[in-house]
Amino acid sequence: MLISNPEEEAFCIKEYLDDSIIITSVTNTASTIDAITEIKSQKFHIIFLDLGNLGKTALNKLDHILSFTTAIPIVILSNQLNMPFSIRCLERGASDYLIKDSLDTFSVYKAIRHNIDRRNYIRALEESKQRYSRLFHLSPQPMWVYDIETLQFLDVNEAAQVKYGYSFNEFLSLKITDIRSVDEIPKMLKTVYETRKTITRTYKGIYKHRTKENSEIDVEIHSNFIKFNDKPARLILANDITEQLKHVKAMEAQNKKLREIAWTQSHVVRAPLVRMMGLVNMLNEHYEEKSDFYLEEINKSALEFDKIIREISEKTAQIEFED
Repeated sequence: MLISNPEEEAFCIKEYLDDSIIITSVTNTASTIDAITEIKSQKFHIIFLDLGNLGKTALNKLDHILSFTTAIPIVILSNQLNMPFSIRCLERGASDYLIKDSLDTFSVYKAIRHNIDRRNYIRALEESKQRYSRLFHLSPQPMWVYDIETLQFLDVNEAAQVKYGYSFNEFLSLKITDIRSVDEIPKMLKTVYETRKTITRTYKGIYKHRTKENSEIDVEIHSNFIKFNDKPARLILANDITEQLKHVKAMEAQNKKLREIAWTQSHVVRAPLVRMMGLVNMLNEHYEEKSDFYLEEINKSALEFDKIIREISEKTAQIEFED
């Protein structure tokens, strides 16, 4: 679309467009009011706003268009180079500023391609930021971003707020050392130092964290480098594995008891049993002699055997209860 003041010398941008380079359809309007009417009824990829000789109302025309749409790139056309004015136009939201006397087919084509592509890039970047924001803030896993230099929290999702008990504003007043177990801070600082040396390195590890209520939890950390508001930062995903580790420790304790039972059965149980078998054999060989000594030893071995069996039963019952 070309918005050109009819009071200015007629300017036809179509003359600068070669259909062999780019096929275009140009809509001419005489005012920003007419332009907005056209924008409501059809789609435009770029707007050329011809301000001609700069007057008092020049910026008002730009502001009028921008108040209605910021999605379409707006290129200012002017009869004169006025550096302070051109900067003000760009600061307000204009996409480019061109002098009409210096235009040719290539410069117009370049302006069209450059400004449309740049706006598309900006839009894609904004969509990417929105996707990141949704993935970050709606994730069921606790996540946060911290400043690599200061260790200050920069952003925290809702799952982290629920898990650790801090509000969003409380988190932003903390450093990552504030949620660590005191004993593990040196280990964490060493990891931070190592990742500063190779800034793009990803890493993971298991740490002990503290909640606002001072409860300790075991957390598996996954860390990646990102740029956050032009600052080097780390994106952290924290997975609470407290219950998982408890289960592993319980299984290890259970396996230890099972190994003790197996060792008891294969070594301790056999000792009194072998003695009893030996005493029985001796009774058979010396049955005419007094057998009180043999009977007493057999009884002692039997009691010992009974005690061992009871201990095995108790350990087995403990394992069954823990299951």
